[in-house]
Formats: sequence, structure tokens, C-alpha cells
Amino acid sequence: MLEKSNFRKQLENLIYQPENHTFLLAVSGGADSMVLAFLFRDLRDEKQYSEYSFQIAHINYKLRGEDSDRDQKVVQNFCEKNHIRFHLYEVSEKDKKPENSIQLWARELRYAFFKEIQEKENLKFLVTAHHLNDQLETFIINLSKAAGINGLSGIPANDNFILRPLLEFSKQEIYQFAEENNIEFREDLSNKKVII
Repeated sequence: MLEKSNFRKQLENLIYQPENHTFLLAVSGGADSMVLAFLFRDLRDEKQYSEYSFQIAHINYKLRGEDSDRDQKVVQNFCEKNHIRFHLYEVSEKDKKPENSIQLWARELRYAFFKEIQEKENLKFLVTAHHLNDQLETFIINLSKAAGINGLSGIPANDNFILRPLLEFSKQEIYQFAEENNIEFREDLSNKKVII
């Protein structure tokens, strides 16, 4: 069951003394990433973590019209309300969308944006909201591709300064936590495939 205490423990398992580090959270506006943002905000309010620093980044891909803008607004409002530094990238004409492999293009675009912010703001870790369902789906995809032993390991929780502290929790647990804590989020029905 997802609770603030076991989330904190999970983060502490991933890195030693997280209160001494800086983070950039990738937040889409969906339940998983808004729960992640909420949990980080609550950590900041604890005495032990009062000094730790995090910011939030959001990409508006402009792929779903007004829905994309509403996703952005949910994240932006959360940041404004909670005094969290917000970084926005809005996809425009210069970001030539490919005819195929939109997912790969989107992945490359967002990781380049995140890296740029991390370097500029001196934020050590990127934090994403991948969860247990993503982990299982990735494992099954790799299994179907006969990926070999290394390919069957799934998504790493700590990989090259990318942290995924929600990997131990299921989508259902995340939804339940969002409901119990009245966390506003937007559901992107097109986002059903795993993008690591």
C-alpha cells in the first residue's frame, strides 16, 4: 500500500540521505506523476527534509489539443499553489514531428529538455513516476522479444541519476492514494504504452 512513510523509505533506499540532494521531477499531469509531485511536496514540509530542493518540468506536446493544455494547467497550478519552480516546454513548429515513432521522438525531446534544466539549475537527479505496472509491462515486452537475461530485468529504480521511487507501487495503489488525498490529475487515455 502506498503511504508517505513507505515512499520516503523507498527514496532513502535508492539514494543515501535524499535530503542532501537536488531533484527534477518529470510531471505529465497524470495520476502517477501528480502523486509523485504531492509526495515530494510533503517531504519538503517535513523537518528532516526542509532543506532538500526539487523543481518540476512539464512538456506540452500539443498532440491532444485542449487536453494537452489542460494537463499543463493542472501541473502549473499545483506548482504555483505550492511555490515549486516550474519549467515548461511547449512543442512548436521547430520540433518537427516524425510521421512514425512519435513515442521515440517524444522521449528524446523530453530527456534533452530535462538534461538542459538539470545542468542549468544544478539538479542532480531526474525523478520519473514509473510504477509497478510499467515494470511488469516492460518485462513482458522484453520477454516477448527474447531479450536475454539483461533485457528481462525491467526498469531500473536507480539508473544513471534517474530515480523511479514509485516502481514498488501498483497503478491501483497510486489511484487510491490520489483519491484519499484529493490530488487533482488528468488521465491521458492515449498514454497506454510504456516509454522508459
